[in-house]
Amino acid sequence: MKGQILFVIWRESIEALLLIGIIYAWIKQHIDSRNGLRYLWGGVVIGISCSILLALLIYGVFNVLNDTGQSLFMIFMELSACVLIVQMVYWMNSHSHSMKSDIVSGLAQKTEKRNWWGVTFIVAIAIAREGSEIVVFLSGFIMSLNANNAVDFFAEVAGGIVIAALTLYLFSLINHHVPWRVFFNVTGVLLLFLAVSLLLKGAEESINLLLEYDYSIPDFLYLPAWNTTGFIDDSGIVGNLLNAFFGYRSQPIWLSVIVFVSYWVVIAALFVRRKKHA
Repeated sequence: MKGQILFVIWRESIEALLLIGIIYAWIKQHIDSRNGLRYLWGGVVIGISCSILLALLIYGVFNVLNDTGQSLFMIFMELSACVLIVQMVYWMNSHSHSMKSDIVSGLAQKTEKRNWWGVTFIVAIAIAREGSEIVVFLSGFIMSLNANNAVDFFAEVAGGIVIAALTLYLFSLINHHVPWRVFFNVTGVLLLFLAVSLLLKGAEESINLLLEYDYSIPDFLYLPAWNTTGFIDDSGIVGNLLNAFFGYRSQPIWLSVIVFVSYWVVIAALFVRRKKHA
């Protein structure tokens, strides 16, 4: 859905660009900065290449499967993306306040003996991690790419990267007013809603697949819980936006309601537990 791609690229690109910016600034202060920067950009290229290879692998696997295989693969990727988003937000929530110092500390250890390959490894792994998250988050779009939607897809990808670079620049100017921790917390909440949206899609596709193969399922699970179409229709502009980012359904089935509530109960318990042990 339009907007969802741009948001994911924007949010994840900021993390990658922030990482590169921190390492770049650190290397520029090093006596051997010219040599170090070559290893930095080498790590960026390796990380991006790994992400592209993963995207091609997902696209290739999807296109050799039959209809049932494609449905199962889509469900698996949606559920995996949901788990990965939650894990990433949890990690960022725990480490955003010390991310810069952790990166610089790790780089210092790698370059005590001019081990620039260590810098390449750190950057490549970090960029590949961010890139793989983007690929998994957008796997549904990647698997449905064709001549009709490819231009829009790549336009949103490019737009997300450009907006991320602009956001990073603006925050570098006003970060004493709006701390990065606040930024990551706010966008983290939006990502948690995106995760539940993917989880709902996976759950709904799962029950549809089971019904298609005549599995016995309690009737109430696929019956509509309520109807708010007259208030906000999820096929309209506003409803479609709420559907993409917050998992809104104007006519949700009971399975979706149960999954939605259960998800937030688990998320609340997870983050409350982390806060207690912080």
